[in-house]
Amino acid sequence: MNKLLLVLFLFANQIVFAQITNPAPYCDASFDDMQGFLVDDHINSVSFGTLNNVTSNQYAAPHYVFYNNLSVANFTRGTAYTLTVNFKTAGGCGYGVWIDYNHDNTFETSEKVAGTTGTSMLTVGASPSITQSVTIPVTAVTGNTRMRVRIVEDDTYNMTTTSELPCNASSSTTDVMDWGETEDYTINILAASAVNENANEANFDLFPNPSSGIFTITSGNNIETIEVYSLCGNIISKQTFSGIQSTIDLSDLPKGIYFVRVKNALKAVATKIITLQ
Repeated sequence: MNKLLLVLFLFANQIVFAQITNPAPYCDASFDDMQGFLVDDHINSVSFGTLNNVTSNQYAAPHYVFYNNLSVANFTRGTAYTLTVNFKTAGGCGYGVWIDYNHDNTFETSEKVAGTTGTSMLTVGASPSITQSVTIPVTAVTGNTRMRVRIVEDDTYNMTTTSELPCNASSSTTDVMDWGETEDYTINILAASAVNENANEANFDLFPNPSSGIFTITSGNNIETIEVYSLCGNIISKQTFSGIQSTIDLSDLPKGIYFVRVKNALKAVATKIITLQ
């Protein structure tokens, strides 16, 4: 009877618990404590935009958790957000943060938004924090998107030559990492508002478009920055200005489609441009 009441209570209150098994189709990122003892390398907290999750302690083996019980935070394409992660380290550790911007169920190298390299390990025996600005690419696929945060102690990977990886090398027991923790989250990526999607509607003008690579941008307010992105969402250039008119030269780039994000004191807009050279 008591068990039945508990089930009904949970159902009525729609309580959803975090998932501790890695859901397909994303790659395995679990840990096995195979050396016979626990090592206290874990993620204390993750803060990104309005996403704030404080755990403080290492999640139980397999030290993987998908926090699908949290409210989904919204992020807008072309906008920068502050990412802060706090860790607890017992040994030499690396970390990485990935966002699956193109929704292909794979964390690609280009989707790594923060992380150590072979020469930038986390401080041993401490609680180091990292803070980094992350701009959501203007080409990111909108909708619910997987984000992965991972800390790994250097027991198998050779951290002196490689950067942190989002997955275990394979499903083989010899490739499952011994010590660390992985946390997955769902974030929601939104398109910029209609006024920000079209430069003409936002008191910006960009011409000629298409062009041979030389574009003129005018604004009703002083232009602060102009950023150029590839179709894949990689930033190509960022320039700072002060004035209501500016020129950008993309003539050294291959012909094709690019995105330009222009920011003034009042707003930021993103628009598509085409080079025909």
